[in-house]
Amino acid sequence: MDRRDFFGSALGAGLAGASPLTAQNIAGPSGLTVERAAEGTPHQGKVLALVTPHLDDGPIFAFGTIAKLLREGYTGYLIRASNDEKDSYDLSAGETVLANERDARALVQATGLKNVFDLGYRNHRMDDISRIEMRARLIFLFRLLKVDTIFSYDPWDHYEENPDHYVTAQSVEAACWMAGGGKDFPEHFAAGLKPHAVRDKYYFARGPQQLVNRVVDIGPTLDAKRVAIHACRTMLTNMVKGVNASLAARKLKVPEFSGSDDQAIDGYIKAEFERRDAETGRKHGLAYAEEFHYIAPDPALDEYISRHAVPL
Repeated sequence: MDRRDFFGSALGAGLAGASPLTAQNIAGPSGLTVERAAEGTPHQGKVLALVTPHLDDGPIFAFGTIAKLLREGYTGYLIRASNDEKDSYDLSAGETVLANERDARALVQATGLKNVFDLGYRNHRMDDISRIEMRARLIFLFRLLKVDTIFSYDPWDHYEENPDHYVTAQSVEAACWMAGGGKDFPEHFAAGLKPHAVRDKYYFARGPQQLVNRVVDIGPTLDAKRVAIHACRTMLTNMVKGVNASLAARKLKVPEFSGSDDQAIDGYIKAEFERRDAETGRKHGLAYAEEFHYIAPDPALDEYISRHAVPL
């Protein structure tokens, strides 16, 4: 993803109580739900996975919500699909891969995620890979980690120019339900894994997002989101220096993007990402917010089963 452009299935899952609307969630007009912080740790024992092609995708678009769910009891993992070899300002390709790999570890340590799994595909070349292979790797990880909830790019959003984004998103979408089947990759079961479908999906997009049906209040976790974005240090440095170089060519500068690297990165985060989250929040009567195309478990038979099921 060229961040400089940014600047300018289960029935069982439904019965298990995966992500029904809880007391802190308020259903609004046109099916829009505003999700707010819950008391305590109601999600204790659940697992989320952030599955994105690039390291900074999740921190930029979703980490306010992820931080909220971690506070509420989730265990979280990062699955990074590409090697991010294209995202640095003045490093070689090899140095860029290593720098972003180190930043991924720093992100995990800074945010309370449990681990990162790097799939290692070539940056900006993921339309050249086998999606069946990527899907298989994700199915294995979803079963191994027992993932209940995923965050990723919306596989059905329009106008996405980056092949890494839509290849990852479509592979995630397919893997979520196939991981719950008993006939896909039966060798997993010989190794002790079990079918495990992903229950909830929070999909984001660079915009315009075609379907927004869930808005999350991230005011209480804005600081945690800032920490997550700042951990993507190599990529943020690329953004800031790229913008400053463009401004200098026009004999301009933005003082907030000056000073030490940390000061410039902090200024950029506030100007670009926090300003955008504040604008999103204002649309929904919140200080800061993130928007998602949210997909919950299919509740089609829940009411029938609750009325007709009897003990064995």
